[in-house]
Amino acid sequence: MRAGRLGEAVGYLRRVLADRPGDASARIWLGQALCAGGHTFEGCTALRDGGILLCETAPDSALPIAALLQQQGDAAGSLAVADRVAALRPASLQAQMLIATAAAQTGAPERALVALEIARGLAPATAARDVLAASVESDMGRAADALARLDGIDPAVITPIDAFRIAKERARALDRLGRADEAFAEIARGAALCDALPEYRAADRALVPAILAADAAAFDAAMVRRWRDEPPADDGWAPLFVIGFLRSGTTLMQQILATDPQVRVADEEPVLSGVIQAFQAGSPGSPQTRIARLDNLDRPARAALRARYRAIAEMRTGPLGTERLVDKFTLNAIDLPLILRLFPEAPIRFMVRDPRDACISACLQLMPPGPSTVHMLRLADAARFHAAISAQWHRHRDALGLHYCEVRYEALVADLEGTMRRALAGTGIGWRDAMHHFHQASPGQTIASPSRAQVRQPLTTAKVAHWQRYGRHIAPVAHIFEPALDDWGY
Repeated sequence: MRAGRLGEAVGYLRRVLADRPGDASARIWLGQALCAGGHTFEGCTALRDGGILLCETAPDSALPIAALLQQQGDAAGSLAVADRVAALRPASLQAQMLIATAAAQTGAPERALVALEIARGLAPATAARDVLAASVESDMGRAADALARLDGIDPAVITPIDAFRIAKERARALDRLGRADEAFAEIARGAALCDALPEYRAADRALVPAILAADAAAFDAAMVRRWRDEPPADDGWAPLFVIGFLRSGTTLMQQILATDPQVRVADEEPVLSGVIQAFQAGSPGSPQTRIARLDNLDRPARAALRARYRAIAEMRTGPLGTERLVDKFTLNAIDLPLILRLFPEAPIRFMVRDPRDACISACLQLMPPGPSTVHMLRLADAARFHAAISAQWHRHRDALGLHYCEVRYEALVADLEGTMRRALAGTGIGWRDAMHHFHQASPGQTIASPSRAQVRQPLTTAKVAHWQRYGRHIAPVAHIFEPALDDWGY
């Protein structure tokens, strides 16, 4: 593995396990090798099973496996391993913290708080632990408790990253309590604190705006229409793409669709990213725009990239069989030209929400640093980023007549069945009465979105026009929102 010969390592470890299926170390090594090669679905299963086996002989040694599973996005697997360790080592602080973080991600907030209280009794309080507890309390609707907990953190234990997270969680709690001006002040405080954090300073703020600006300059409506009219490069399946802007309802849509047993959701899985890497590797250093390079792809090249997409999808979500893949990666809207070129037949659903609501909501969330999320720290930056994303969509929508692909968040929460019946037309997925109960489906499921708590609750219109509470703060950037507001009629 250290030599990078992952395929050989996987083959060897499979042979070992064929002879010794109970070998925990071999199973864990297999999981690590598979995950390193991008086969996270099978790799996480091997890590989980190996971690549970390891608990029989060395429970403490299984904790790094639980942590690794969380890093790989498998909170449910992490919880299974950490639970087993905690049963054998109830005084393990690390086990309780792993249980708390995994339980919070899998829709078990009460369990998370219990684990955090146990952890509190095992070691002195830390700011990170109280921030996590406050986040869980906010998700449970206990915003006053969350705020009190945050305000009670000992300043002596607060690190710079803790201070930033406290500001973000205070903003969320204050927003839930209807104290919008104070919440907005915390958004601003968090953004100022973030400027000193290396992980956020390292994020390439210019990357995505530059990509979108280059696409806009090279846009050719006739070319895009030709792409859409060309037959697919092969006869293989195409996914349903669910895209939009952050906090626009994409996670809600995925959870509704996932009630169909014949639907497999790739939830924020970077499937298209692997295709982009292969596409870029095919023309290193080319002076052409990516639009021109996409147009130059011949049929065999497009077929190869389509095949790569399918391979990555199954590596990350498991063998599909007869299931339909729904690729919900919200900001795949950035790479809309690639989608249209490689999958001209693929249905697309673009989630639309009042831009002011979407941006305020995005600024309230604590998101990991990245080239896109770094724009969600300040409202003005979020507004400009939204304008660039929506302009990318509008260009292609208008060229191809894709208005029917838009699904409004406000319509969805007001009339679930009527809106979904219209949204499902042409997707190959039909309405099911189970969609009414989407929030009760898949208990214990890991949801890779800040919306994980909301989509486990019945629909509500409470957040429609929520921006009005922030009217005076939105006024200075209202002109940035105007084109999208006019286009969508808000």
